[in-house]
Amino acid sequence: MSREGWKDFLHAAERSPALQRELNACKETQDIIQIGKRLGFALCLDDLNHDAQAEAIGKWFEQSTIQ
Repeated sequence: MSREGWKDFLHAAERSPALQRELNACKETQDIIQIGKRLGFALCLDDLNHDAQAEAIGKWFEQSTIQ
C-alpha cells in the first residue's frame, strides 16, 4: 500500500510550500521518508525503488487484451 502513500505524499508536497522547503533541505532519500512518516504517510524505500517496474506492469495489464 506504500505506493499509494507516495502518491498521497507527493500530492501534499505539491500543495504545501512549507513541505516543499523542508524537502528541498533533504540530503538523502531516507530524509524524505522520515518527513513523510512523521506526517503520517505510509512510505517505504523499496516501493519507491520498484515504482517504475510496478508502473510498467500496471500499464501492460491496462493495455492487455487478456481478459
